[in-house]
Amino acid sequence: MKMLKVVLIMLCLSCAVLASGCGDKQLPSAKITRDEARVGGSLSFVFDQNDGVVYVGGKDEYLSYTTGDESKGYAEGNRVGLKVTAPDVELDLENAVLEMNDVTYSAGDFLESVNGENQRFFYIYPSFDKKNNEVSFSITWQEGTKAQEYRVIVVEGTKFLNQNGEII
Repeated sequence: MKMLKVVLIMLCLSCAVLASGCGDKQLPSAKITRDEARVGGSLSFVFDQNDGVVYVGGKDEYLSYTTGDESKGYAEGNRVGLKVTAPDVELDLENAVLEMNDVTYSAGDFLESVNGENQRFFYIYPSFDKKNNEVSFSITWQEGTKAQEYRVIVVEGTKFLNQNGEII
């Protein structure tokens, strides 16, 4: 009888650990689209949700030079605007965390706000150049869920334009 109690207690503890998720709960992929302003120009766009990879540009396409936009929080350069929307499940986004370029944006502060209420999406504007055609970022939508890893790749053959519209 004593052994049965020990086994039951261990089983209950195991269930409690599994139920908490320990940061391992896998969520469906976020939805990633181009931003409405098409920062970076009219580029081909493919989002592979299975691999978490966004492909932009292509042979003989042009990545525009973008002047900085302080209201959107980015400096000038060759940028691509993306809209990232949380998975379509019920989430507490109050403590969402975004990591990109060794910077951590926490407490859901990066989510778009309308009339003082955080929305389920945010915009990012990663910067690229001929030597660095890939940017990675991760999102943890809520505590107890696994971070989602994403990459944005400017496809080989895409041409970069400078501030004068000339190919660099």
